[in-house]
Amino acid sequence: MPFLHILTHKAVLWPLALINLAGTLYGYYWYQPQLAQSKWYYYPFIPDSPTASFFFTIIVFLWIFNRRSRLFEALAFVTLIKYGVWAVIMNALMLRELGTGDSYLTAMALMLMVSHGAMAFQAILYAPVMTFRTRELVLVAIWVLHNDVVDYVLGQWPRYPALAEHIQWIGYGSFWLTGLCLLMGYWFVVRDSIDNKFA
Repeated sequence: MPFLHILTHKAVLWPLALINLAGTLYGYYWYQPQLAQSKWYYYPFIPDSPTASFFFTIIVFLWIFNRRSRLFEALAFVTLIKYGVWAVIMNALMLRELGTGDSYLTAMALMLMVSHGAMAFQAILYAPVMTFRTRELVLVAIWVLHNDVVDYVLGQWPRYPALAEHIQWIGYGSFWLTGLCLLMGYWFVVRDSIDNKFA
């Protein structure tokens, strides 16, 4: 398919990898205050969005060098959508809660909504290139559901003070968002692999 050829051309993949790497590094920097106040064993589960873009950065670099990892493709697909959509919703709710009187806060929230929306878009855009199977999706389900427990049961969710009083409902919605993203992984990638295999 000509479209897939364009998406996987190295002239596209190199900028994509570097942009995602830069976003990943900035994201980890963004989480420094929360990480500094947290136990070390929570570190892998606190910076959710940067870790999602890190997974995607890994697979793009692998594609550049004609290699691949089904597990990292599954991790990237599910977490890009999960935390991309989550951040868009959270920032929209924050603006609704606080209003748009603070121009800096509004600009930051809009920037985060656009950048995290782009994360989810990348996953859908590159789904036809990915080849993970049910076994990888199951492993990713364990990872993401465990992350939900760390966030909402153990209290390590990304800090949005204006929304703290709604944390129970945020956790509940996040759980169902995880399920939706796993279903999307099956629908967009695993199911197509099965159909192609038995066509």
